[in-house]
This record gives sequence, structure tokens and C-alpha cells, in this order.
Amino acid sequence: MNGKKSDRIEHPGVVERVKNNRVFVQIESQAACGHCQAKSYCGMVESAGKTIEVVSDQANRYEPGQEVMVAIARSLGYKALLLGYIYPFLLLLFTLFAVTLITGNEAMAALAAALLMVPYYGILYRHREKLRKTFTFRIREAPAVNYRET
Repeated sequence: MNGKKSDRIEHPGVVERVKNNRVFVQIESQAACGHCQAKSYCGMVESAGKTIEVVSDQANRYEPGQEVMVAIARSLGYKALLLGYIYPFLLLLFTLFAVTLITGNEAMAALAAALLMVPYYGILYRHREKLRKTFTFRIREAPAVNYRET
């Protein structure tokens, strides 16, 4: 590697199933993320595994059990980070401080801030199809590992 940062985030995975033009890939657990430069931005580290849906015109090339690499543009990774973590955190903090200043009641401020997360994530859920079209993953066959005997 030449020290240049990649323009995409990649994770190894295994094809779970193929349906029409969709490939469902099970992303490997934490151990696979240990070397990833984007692990601090990614929710993958905290979980045992996730299934990623990849839309591909060449979905018929993949079979269950096949090792693959799934990738997303790094800029989309940052956008996901903003939508999923940063914006709601800032909204929570702003609401907490604003309601505390207005009412002086910290319990009400905490409740208002927590309740505001419901419509925020509800809006994200309502726009999930648009987000699904924005956050597109690419798939490719995993490179073959060549072990040399010594």
C-alpha cells in the first residue's frame, strides 16, 4: 500500500443468499474489523454480524457461502455517521440545554430530549427507501489467499 487513503470502506463477508438482483452478505464479526481504518466510524465493531443487501446486475455470479468483499464510498460512510450518530447527538444536546434554560427543570429537559429522538429516527425510517438508494454497496469476489509453504 502506498500510504494513500482509500476512497471506499470495505468489509469481507460471506454470501448468505441471492434473490433476483439482490445479494445478501453476512459481514464477518469483530475480528475482521480489527484492521479496518474506518472502524471508529462504523457500527460494525459493536455487533456480532450484520446482513448487507447489495443490489447488483451480476447477482447470479454469486452463490451462498462464497467469500466476497462489500464496499461503500467513504463519503457515504461519513454521511451515515452524521445521520445516525452526530445529528441526533447534537439535537439531543441542544434540546437538553434549551429546555433546561427555558423551564429550569432538568427532568423535563431529559424527557423532552429523549422523546425528540422518536420523530428523528421516525423520519429516517420513513425515508428508508430514499436512503437505501443513496447508500449503495458494491460487491466483488474476495481475493484468493495464497499460502506458501516454508
